[in-house]
Amino acid sequence: MRTQLKKKQLIKQIALANMLVAGAMAGQVMAQEGEDAQLEEVVVTGFRGSLQEALSTKRDETGVVDAIMAEDIADFPDMNLAESIQRIPGVSINRVNGEGKQVTVRGLRGDFNRIRINGMEAMNTTGSSDSSGGANRGRGFDFNTFASELFNSIVVRKTASASVEEGSLGATIDLRTARPFDYDEGTTVALSVQGMSNDLSSGTDPRFAGLASYANDDKTFGALVSVAYSDREIIEEGFSTVRWQDGTFRSVEGVNCSANPADPGCVATDTSSLNYHPRIPRYGRLSHNQERLGITGSLQFAPSEQTTISLDGMYSTFEATRDEEYLEIFFRSQEKNIDVIDYTINSANNTMASGTFDISPVGNGTHPIRSEHRFDELNTDFTQLTLTIEHDFNDRMRGTLFAGNSKSEFDNPRQTTILADAMGDITGVTYDFSKNGKAPSMTFGSLDVTDPSQFAFTEFRDRPQNVDNSFSTVQADVEYDLSETMTLSAGVSWKEFEYNLRENRREGTFGSLVCANNLAECDLDGDGTDDIVGLPLTGALVGQLTGFGDGLPGYVPSTWVSPNVNAAVALIDGYNIPAAFRAYQDVVEEDTGAWAQLSFMSELGSIPVRGDIGFRYVETETTSTGVVSGVNVTVVRQYEDFLPSLNLAFDVSEDVIVRFAAAEVMTRPGLSSLTPGGSLDSYSGEPWTYKRGNPGLDPYRATSYDVGVEYYFADEALVSFSYFLKDVSSFFNSSGSIFVPFSQSELPLSAAVPSSPLRVALDAGEDPQVEISQTLNGGDAELDGFEVIYQQPFSFLPGKLANLGFTGNYTKVDSDEIIGFSPDSYNATLYYEDDKWSARVSVAYRDAYVTRSANSAGRDERGVAETTNVDFSASYQLNDETTLTFEALNLTDEFEYQVFDAADLVNVYHHTGTTYMLGFRWNPETL
Repeated sequence: MRTQLKKKQLIKQIALANMLVAGAMAGQVMAQEGEDAQLEEVVVTGFRGSLQEALSTKRDETGVVDAIMAEDIADFPDMNLAESIQRIPGVSINRVNGEGKQVTVRGLRGDFNRIRINGMEAMNTTGSSDSSGGANRGRGFDFNTFASELFNSIVVRKTASASVEEGSLGATIDLRTARPFDYDEGTTVALSVQGMSNDLSSGTDPRFAGLASYANDDKTFGALVSVAYSDREIIEEGFSTVRWQDGTFRSVEGVNCSANPADPGCVATDTSSLNYHPRIPRYGRLSHNQERLGITGSLQFAPSEQTTISLDGMYSTFEATRDEEYLEIFFRSQEKNIDVIDYTINSANNTMASGTFDISPVGNGTHPIRSEHRFDELNTDFTQLTLTIEHDFNDRMRGTLFAGNSKSEFDNPRQTTILADAMGDITGVTYDFSKNGKAPSMTFGSLDVTDPSQFAFTEFRDRPQNVDNSFSTVQADVEYDLSETMTLSAGVSWKEFEYNLRENRREGTFGSLVCANNLAECDLDGDGTDDIVGLPLTGALVGQLTGFGDGLPGYVPSTWVSPNVNAAVALIDGYNIPAAFRAYQDVVEEDTGAWAQLSFMSELGSIPVRGDIGFRYVETETTSTGVVSGVNVTVVRQYEDFLPSLNLAFDVSEDVIVRFAAAEVMTRPGLSSLTPGGSLDSYSGEPWTYKRGNPGLDPYRATSYDVGVEYYFADEALVSFSYFLKDVSSFFNSSGSIFVPFSQSELPLSAAVPSSPLRVALDAGEDPQVEISQTLNGGDAELDGFEVIYQQPFSFLPGKLANLGFTGNYTKVDSDEIIGFSPDSYNATLYYEDDKWSARVSVAYRDAYVTRSANSAGRDERGVAETTNVDFSASYQLNDETTLTFEALNLTDEFEYQVFDAADLVNVYHHTGTTYMLGFRWNPETL
C-alpha cells in the first residue's frame, strides 16, 4: 500500500510540474515566435508505406495515439473491424462465434471506450448466445456488424484532450470511411472478391467489397460509394456446463440421503461438502448463418478555397440466424431424482470428477436428460448521416460546424427453445472429467439418444426482445492562430442519446410445459388428467443432429435426436400465444458541453516542446424509465463535470520524443444499470423490498496519467515505452442496499399492489421504510500498466531477407478492483514484401480475464482463459492493377474456453475451426 501511495504521489508531482511548465512556455510563446513546424509528406506505397504513415500520425500528435491505415486494414487477415483494431498496441478483443466483437483498451472493456464514426459518437448492438453474454445492453460497441474494408483509417486516442468529447476512461476510437477528396482527380475504382471455406462447415461462402469515387479536375465536387458484403456459415461445437453447483442427491451408493444425511457418501456429494458437480453438462453444436452488408457514401463540395462541405452516410445490416442444439443432463435442482451409483472426488478442485447415475423423471413427469434446440433470428440495422462544414475565415481563423444522427436497431424477434425429454427410468448414465477436464466423456446408459421414440416434446419457450440506440449531435468549433506557434481553440456541443429495451416471453401461465399450459392435447382418455407429460417425438417433430465431434475427443457422440423447432411451434401454434411483458427500459441522456484549448510549440531550454492544455465542461441529464408492478416509474438525474487536460511532447532529439499527459476523465454508467424498473414486494413486511437498477449512479471518474518515450531509430522503425495510470473514483460495487421512507423511494403510490399490506399502510397515511437493493457507487480503484512497441523493416539484412520486417507490441496491466482486463497481451506480425509478393504471419495473445467477480462466499467467479490466435495472409501482384490474395484465420483452431470459479472449472469449451479465403483485388489507376 505504501509503495502505491508513493507511486501516485510521484505521478501527481510530475503532473503539477508539467502543468507549471506548460503555463510558463505558453507565456514565452506569446513573446517570441518558434520555428515553423515542418510537416513531412508521406507517400503511401504498399504495406510498409502504410506502416510509415501510421508512425507519422503517432509522431505528429501531442497526445498518445496509435493508428492503422487503409493498406494495413486491407492486408491483415481480418474477418471484421474488431479484428483489425486488435493490431493496435494496448488493444485486445473478445470473440463471439469465432469473430471479434468488442475491444478492450489498456485493460478497460468496451463500456469504458467511446467510438466515433466520421467524427460522431455511435452505439451498435448485436446479440449472442447466453454463454457469450446475450444481447448487448451496455455502452460497449459491437464491431462485428462492420466489414473492415469500409474504413480508411482507425485511430485510437489513449489520452484525453479538451477538443475530444468526454465519456472515455479507456480510449476514443476514431473510425473514418473514405471520402472522394482522399483520391486523385477523375474516377477511382477498386474491387475485391473472395471465397471463404471453413474446416467445420460445408461449401464456399462469398465475400466482396467495392469502391467507386469521382472528383472533378479542380476538386470542387466529389462523390463516393463503397460496398462490402459477406454471407457466412459458422459451425461451433464443443462442451459446456452452464456453470457448476452443489446439491443433495436422492441416494449415494445405495444409501438414502434424506434418511441418512450423515452418511459419508451423502456428505461427500451434498451441499455441505462444497464439492461441485456440473449444473447442466452438455454437448452442443451452434450453427450460425450471417449475412453482412455495409454501404458508405460521401459527397464533398468546395465552393471556394476557404470552404469544404462533406456529407457522409453509412448503412450496415447484419442478419443472422442461430440454431443451438444440445444433448444434456439437467442436474440443476434435480438431484433429488438422481441416485449416485459410484463417484470420485477431485480434492484439488473440490469437484465430483466422475460418477455413474440412475435417473428418474421429476415430479411433473419431465426428465433431467433432454435434447434442447434453440433457434434465434438476430437482426441489426445501423444508419448514420453526418454533415461537416469547414471554413477558413482568414489566414489565422478557422471554424467547423458538425451535425449528425446515428441509429442502431437490434431485433431478436425469435428466441425459441424446444425441449425433448427422455422418458422413464434411465440407468447407467455417466460423466467422467478425468480423461479431459474441458471435454469430458458422457454416456447415457439405457437411453438410446438416436431413437426418437424414447423422447417426448415437453417444453416451449419464446423470448423476443429488441434494443434500440440513437445519437444526435450538433457541435461548433473555432480555431485562432495567436501566433505561428500558438493556437487557441474552443467549441460547444450538444448530444442526445436514447436507449430503449423491450423483452417479452411466451411461456404460458404455469411456465413452459406444453401439457400443463394446454398447448397440446395430453388428456388422451378425456378423464381430466393428462396421460402423457409431452407429445411423442414422431413425424415432423423428429430431427437428427449428425456429424458431431470434429476436432473433439473420439468418445463424444456423433449423432442424437434433436427436435424440429418449426414443426413443434406449428403444432402448438406457439407464436400466436400472447406475449407477456418481461422487461422495459428507456433512458434518454442529454449532454451539453463547452471546451477551450491552447495548443503551442516552444522550447524548454534547448528542447523543443509541443503541447496542448485545456478544459472541458459538460452537464449531463438522464431521464430513466422502468416498470414496477406494472406501473411506469421515471427518474430524472443531473450532474456536471469539469475536465482539465494536458498533453506534452518533448522532442529531445531528432529521433526521440518524450511524452507526458494528465487529465480528469469520466465514463457514464452502463445504460441498463440506470433503470428504476424492478420488483417491489408489497407483502413481505417492513422494510419493504424494492429491487431495481440505480438511476442515481454517478459516472466512473478518474485522474489519468501517461509517461512515455519513443525512439524512431530508422526509417519505418520505432521502439517505445509508455506507462499509464488510472486513479478511479466512484467505482461501482456489485450491489448494496439503502433504506429510505417510501416517500423518498421515487415510487408512485400505484406501484404498491392494491389491497396489499404495503398499500393499506400507505393509504392510511403511513410512510414505511423501503429497502432499495441496487448497484451502488463504492470506493476507489486503480489500474496501471505499460506498453512496449517495436517496429522495424529488416532492410539491413542481405538479399531477399531485406524484404522482411516486424511489428509488435506488448501490454501489461494490473488492477485489484476492475474486472475484464487481461494482465498480459501482445500482438506480433512478421511480414515480407517485395515488388510482387507480400506475406505476413500475425499472432494475437490475450491472457485470462474475469467477466464476473466472486460472490460473498468467494465462489461463482467467471472468466475466459488465455487465447492465442494465429493468422496468415499472402498476396501476389499479377500486374499494376490485379493482386491475388489468400488468407487463413485461426490457423491453430483456438478453442473458446470459459471458466468457472477460482479452480478454472470448464464452463464453455467450443471451437469454430480454421477459415480460408482465396480471391483477388483489382485496383486500376484513376480512370
